[in-house]
Amino acid sequence: MEPAVKKILLLNASLRGTSGNSWAVISKAVDWLGQQKNLLADVLTLTDPMPATQQVYELLAAADGFLVVTGVYWNSWSSSLQRFLEVATAFENTPAFFGKPVACAVTMDSVGGTDVASRLQAAFSGLGCWSPPCSTLVLSRVGLEAIAASAGQPDDPNEDVWRMDDLVIVLNNLVAAMQVSTAQWVAWPHVSLPRREGDWPASGPLDMGTPRFL
Repeated sequence: MEPAVKKILLLNASLRGTSGNSWAVISKAVDWLGQQKNLLADVLTLTDPMPATQQVYELLAAADGFLVVTGVYWNSWSSSLQRFLEVATAFENTPAFFGKPVACAVTMDSVGGTDVASRLQAAFSGLGCWSPPCSTLVLSRVGLEAIAASAGQPDDPNEDVWRMDDLVIVLNNLVAAMQVSTAQWVAWPHVSLPRREGDWPASGPLDMGTPRFL
């Protein structure tokens, strides 16, 4: 019997949308995933006009795992990803996220990427996801220039610096993690926020119904 088809949703959080460094990572990931059997990949670009809130929920719920890709902007992830996380708080520990593996790839100029990646993994853990081993990739302009400068040297000191080829390792581990049964996992108690109806609230005030104490 053929294994069940698994679905990966790639969250493209680049401020440049479908261009730039993060999009190059997304494109390579889509190419590799497209060569795997029983695997479907879809991309949600957060700078594009978003589907209705319920449609976004259904897209997340249909996925078996996530790859989140963002640039680094003033030591944080993109504003489009921040907005996504704020709205998606209402999906915490629901079938949209609970028990699903997440991997991330972060592009940066020179600093801040590992901090962003670790906080990103923590944020998705709070939503109900989990992180497989070796599921983080941070690509920097400075790191890639160092790799190019020392290429071919004996005992290359930059041999273990993250590079684009390492994305395959991250994806391989994410795909493997999607085969793990999470039926026995338990969600912690939390206050469920009401889901918004209608259009995705891409801008403007956002009242999620959290307690007011001041």
